Amino acid sequence: MAAFEMAKGLGTLDWDIHVLTREQNPLADPSRPVCCSVASIPDSLTEDRPRLKEYLNTHLGDIQPDFIIYHSWSNWCRKELMEYAKSHHIPFILRSHGTGTNFSAFFRLRYPPFFGMKKWIGSFLNTRKSVLLTGKEAPLNRLVFLEPCGSLFKGFDYYYASKLKLPNACCIPNTFPALKRGTPFFREKYGLTGVSVFTCAASACTTKQQLLFIRQARRMDLQNIVFLFLVPQRNSYAEQMEKAIGNHPGFRILYNLPRHEVEAAISESDAMFLYSYQEQQPLCILEAMSCGIPWIAPDIGCISVLKGGIMLKRRTPGCLKKALTSMLAPDTRKSLGAAGFQQWQQRYAPHAVYAQWEALFRSAKKSENYSDT
Repeated sequence: MAAFEMAKGLGTLDWDIHVLTREQNPLADPSRPVCCSVASIPDSLTEDRPRLKEYLNTHLGDIQPDFIIYHSWSNWCRKELMEYAKSHHIPFILRSHGTGTNFSAFFRLRYPPFFGMKKWIGSFLNTRKSVLLTGKEAPLNRLVFLEPCGSLFKGFDYYYASKLKLPNACCIPNTFPALKRGTPFFREKYGLTGVSVFTCAASACTTKQQLLFIRQARRMDLQNIVFLFLVPQRNSYAEQMEKAIGNHPGFRILYNLPRHEVEAAISESDAMFLYSYQEQQPLCILEAMSCGIPWIAPDIGCISVLKGGIMLKRRTPGCLKKALTSMLAPDTRKSLGAAGFQQWQQRYAPHAVYAQWEALFRSAKKSENYSDT
């Protein structure tokens, strides 16, 4: 999704954008405008390296790209794209959205304590290897991070790249056009008038921790408030959310809403919230900031540099209740929303972010021309 949003934004600058994505992540929202060519690669192809290389050579040969931008550190075809870029003297830009070095991510039911610790330690080694491979193997490679912040246990990819003082690394945040407050209709359509609405727009999955939020919030005596979950697709985790909610009137789940209704839900909310334990720069929080809606989120990834919300130091019932109670005050919401909107205009609005991408492209092109001589 982040790659698609970026492609849509770059397309407004008259770049010819082509998105290559995995087959199981379709963009099937009919309300979303077509911004670029989208090609899907089935997993069966990504698991067959010779066939994948042949496919990429043909596909990219027809397009003849000026740049290759790869989102995230996932390895489903990164090495093949890097090899193609190197052999054809094309700048390769790896756009990091964080890595799996979060301690909590490796201590779940599928990883018993010993194996969880092994996985966690291994994630640092894998990240180190990936940073070195991308940052030093070819002079045309670029590493782009979301924010200039990171530590050994949070944002390790940026932390390690900065320690190495890699000359080809920079920071460019996420962006998208600001959500506009149109004629209100969402609350009335879905029976949410007369209550405070706190909204979470995120896929239903373990890393987003909606279940933990529901279980903690259910035990709180908060009146006249509805926690609204906007979920793109119903799955087994969403079914667990439904079971945890039961018939409680303070929680609602809406599935697969068209894009214009998602935007209306955000802009008509009193606040946005997120309870994830592994995130970098959540688009739903930036969307809230773009229309002056305050937010609540844990201290993860780059959340600590964002304004306009209440950052949770810990995901405990006490911290959550204190944040929710504070956010119910109109003056608090107004001041936080204004601070978030001001920061979004200065740093995260398209005009600010795409100027940085243009500068990066110009720099990469100069390096490409220099390497050809």
